[in-house]
Amino acid sequence: VKKSVDPKIKGRLTYYQSFSSIAINIGAFCGMFGFGALSQRIGRKPTFAIALVAAFVSTVTVFWTLQDLWQIFVLVPIMGFCQLSLFGGYAVYFPELFPTRLRSTGVSFCYNVGRFVAAVGPLVKLWLNEVFKETAEPLRYAGVTMCLVFLVGLVVLPFLPETQGKPLPE
Repeated sequence: VKKSVDPKIKGRLTYYQSFSSIAINIGAFCGMFGFGALSQRIGRKPTFAIALVAAFVSTVTVFWTLQDLWQIFVLVPIMGFCQLSLFGGYAVYFPELFPTRLRSTGVSFCYNVGRFVAAVGPLVKLWLNEVFKETAEPLRYAGVTMCLVFLVGLVVLPFLPETQGKPLPE
């Protein structure tokens, strides 16, 4: 927030940011449980596909439409549910990919390579803000552009094995 902004407005912005954080985490909590339950019923890959599409659609919707306080309480938890349900999938899927002797290392490697790649996200956002600086609200365009990562997941998904109902590799 720029220094020229009235301190009362700064305080309200912090207040609304706090509500957004709480809302996204409530959605995330439910989404992680939901992913596990759904993946047991229909399989890991179909659940990942649904979650990736839902994450894309919900995030684009939030970035394009968020204007009013009520939307924080409705749209942001839905976005949190959809985006962060994927983490529930990692907990189920990654251990099923590796034999016992490599399971811990494999899970840690997959999870942390993802974190390493995601670490460039803030830099990409800054760059995209610069790319879209001529638009009225560059953050909205940058956020929607970054949602393309969910579609990359959909492209990769057909090449991954389905592990539901199969024994853990020894």
